[in-house]
Amino acid sequence: MKQIKWRSLIISCLICLLPILFGLSLWEKLPDEIAIHFNINNEPDNFASKGFAVFGLPFLMVFAQIFCCIVTDLNCRKHGENTQFEKVSKWIIPVITILLQIITFAFALGKNIDIRRCALLIVGILFLILGNAISKLDNVKNYNIEPDKAKKINKVMGCSMVILGILAIITTLFPPIASIIWLISLIPYGIFITVYTIKSSQK
Repeated sequence: MKQIKWRSLIISCLICLLPILFGLSLWEKLPDEIAIHFNINNEPDNFASKGFAVFGLPFLMVFAQIFCCIVTDLNCRKHGENTQFEKVSKWIIPVITILLQIITFAFALGKNIDIRRCALLIVGILFLILGNAISKLDNVKNYNIEPDKAKKINKVMGCSMVILGILAIITTLFPPIASIIWLISLIPYGIFITVYTIKSSQK
């Protein structure tokens, strides 16, 4: 497993566990049951024990981060490295873990937080960052696509993700129905990108 960058994997996993310290500092103030999922109207519809919210969720994110790091490193080794995209992909989960845990604890402590707006804002920014990184992705070694075509595909995919990110952020200014429409729009977007990639790679 020499192709795995263990230093970044270990550091990013430790960051995923940082919210545990935050949870422990608030342990006595947190309720026994904590909301961990909400509907579009900002109403909690799924709860977990305090122990699972403080310890379980960060460890689940660690497992996801390990998978992400391994896949990213293997893919970079096979298809060519891209430092910017690699950094972005490896730090998404740690940053999201910290933000979501802070929001979860704050809501559990009775803070007036609009979960829908927070979630869409995080997702929107994520799309902006990923879209920008993908649009600049030019390492296409070993892919069965001509370099110029691959770059064009990456450009279209990245720019469209940036647009979706901006729209996601804009929906936070409107009623919940706007966010629902945005979520539904991801389906035709996924179909469009898939068809466009197949068609473009075959020309």
